[in-house]
Amino acid sequence: PPPESQSQPAPPAATTAVEAAQAPPLTADHTKNLSAKLSNAWERTVPAVLMLAAATALLKFTGTAGLTVLIFALQIGMYHEATSVIEQFHINSDPGSLELKKMSLIDNIEKWWWFATVILGTSGRSVLMNSSYSGIGEAAIDLVVYGMAAIGLVVAVLGMEAHSRSGPLMFRNYLGGVAGCHFVLLFLVGQSSYWIKTVQEFGLSWVLYPALLVIVNDTMAYVFGLTMGKHKLLPRLSPKKTVEGFAGALLSTVGISIPLLRWVLGKSIAEADSKMYAKLALTLGVFISLVSPFGGFLASAVKRAHGAKDFGKLIPGHGGVVDRFDCQIVTAPFVFLLLKFSGVTGVTAEAAAA
Repeated sequence: PPPESQSQPAPPAATTAVEAAQAPPLTADHTKNLSAKLSNAWERTVPAVLMLAAATALLKFTGTAGLTVLIFALQIGMYHEATSVIEQFHINSDPGSLELKKMSLIDNIEKWWWFATVILGTSGRSVLMNSSYSGIGEAAIDLVVYGMAAIGLVVAVLGMEAHSRSGPLMFRNYLGGVAGCHFVLLFLVGQSSYWIKTVQEFGLSWVLYPALLVIVNDTMAYVFGLTMGKHKLLPRLSPKKTVEGFAGALLSTVGISIPLLRWVLGKSIAEADSKMYAKLALTLGVFISLVSPFGGFLASAVKRAHGAKDFGKLIPGHGGVVDRFDCQIVTAPFVFLLLKFSGVTGVTAEAAAA
């Protein structure tokens, strides 16, 4: 008879497949990382809920006037935070320069002069033109704004001459500060002024509803990114944002857009207009999901370019005012223009706000 085989029998295929599918046990690092993420989520959620509750209480008792004051306060805060990050970067580039510190007072006056000019031409203009007590005509406002801009131009050029005498580094720092100042005015102050235009023409609800949609989008992007995120969306600019979080936030925001609008506007939506409002809700949901987050990405790029983690420390878990409202301000002009284009009337909007 042939000799018996000396080879060992192969293990069952089912056993090998089960062993290969088994996930490795959680290590201390995994547990610590998960705990840190949950702690961060809690730290982000609590301030957001408190801010929303405080804003709701404020608007309930003060209405449009309270929202207008709140918008002005936000504009001041955002402008201060963003310009301070840019200025600190230039100061750190030459920390021993006494000339740079001496000229900071003059530069600050110039910086806030430009802020006052833009505010008067945007948010201030809207308030004055809709006030029965101002007695100021549109032509007078235009003339004052143009005069302030002309003075700012002269002072800026004189500042360039003064800084150029202190060397090329001072000159570059000054130009960088001026450029940053005007970028902040355009991106933050200019766009946020549409909140006032919207509330005056279409009612308070059309400011609150998009703000809630942005909060939903930001929250769901964080949740989906935390639980399912594997692929970085913009790893160099915003490393924590993922493709899965972006897609999950899109589905969540669009999905809740119509019921949330019905809840905000309530009975003011007539049956005949329900399709129009549904289209508005879906359009806003898509825009807020696909475009508004890029306001946050741009803010992240500015922070990284100037060596800052956050724009401020006012809001725990969120950073500063800009960190919290970077996506909101991108939405503000689109909401106003969409309502204008769609033919939503002020009467319907005011009834919704009531």
